[in-house]
Amino acid sequence: MAIAFWYVTVGLLALAAAVGLAAWFLRRRKATTARIPVANSERLTRLPSYRRALMRATAMLSVAAVALAVVLVTTAVASGRWIYQQIETPEKFNRDIVLCLDISGSMIDYDVEVIDRYLEMLPGFDGERMALMLWDSTAAEVFPLTDDYAFVETQLTEVRDQMAAASGAGIGGSDTFTYGTQNAPGASLVGDGLASCVLAFDGDTEDGRSRSVIFATDNAVNGSPIISLPDAASFAQSQEVKVYGLDANTYEDAFADEYRTAVVQNGGLYYKLTDTASVKGIVDEITSDQTSLMQGAPQVLVVDRPAGWLIIMLVGFTVYLVIVWRVRL
Repeated sequence: MAIAFWYVTVGLLALAAAVGLAAWFLRRRKATTARIPVANSERLTRLPSYRRALMRATAMLSVAAVALAVVLVTTAVASGRWIYQQIETPEKFNRDIVLCLDISGSMIDYDVEVIDRYLEMLPGFDGERMALMLWDSTAAEVFPLTDDYAFVETQLTEVRDQMAAASGAGIGGSDTFTYGTQNAPGASLVGDGLASCVLAFDGDTEDGRSRSVIFATDNAVNGSPIISLPDAASFAQSQEVKVYGLDANTYEDAFADEYRTAVVQNGGLYYKLTDTASVKGIVDEITSDQTSLMQGAPQVLVVDRPAGWLIIMLVGFTVYLVIVWRVRL
């Protein structure tokens, strides 16, 4: 605790003391020169009622003097800014998340569920960065890694609404979200999609931030990808990116086996999306995994809190006014 502008406080106190002494001196001098003798006044001053009234007036004037002194002191201190200093170490979650969604026709309903859950969780984010990558035969970045949650919410909501419209009316109903995702022959080129999402991370792998790809697909490849799914998963591990595979394939076939093996053998986690109702629980589990706090540099905070002094000043001034009114000064 300290007074930021101590010289203001000292100056105001000195001024108040000088004014008080001058007023006391002038009042005493005036009382001495203007005193008029009154005959037989001793009889009056000896009356018990007079003495009680005198004692009461003296007590009230003493309280008024104390209240005025409190007002002057608190005003001087508040004017000088009574400040508090404290050291805080800011903490934020240090996770980067890339939503990597296959937008082929069989995946739209699942994509909507995943986005819906992240929209629900977004208000609780603090420090996490998020990006959205949509892919089919090619990948398109909707927005890069950012912690501007208002922007993220706007973008996710827009894409989610377009997907919902497409799901109800067919892809042709609202296909804005597909722009940039069908620029090559084929469909659901899974390895290319995952590799593109891994490349969405910026910075050094030693920056202390965990990296996660939420990878939703049914692994139903139609075409010739540049990179296979196992190679893309291995590339993700080499970049210290953890892949969370959300498999929408309802069958336990070779596609599901390849998906599971590629993800798990490269340090990721694999989930089976048997129905859209399971998406919420899976996303919650993924979000709670690999999340840790990152401590920033200590910061010295200087806080000005005049409220207490102003309340004391207001109470003191109120007491002073009441007493002055009672004794008719």
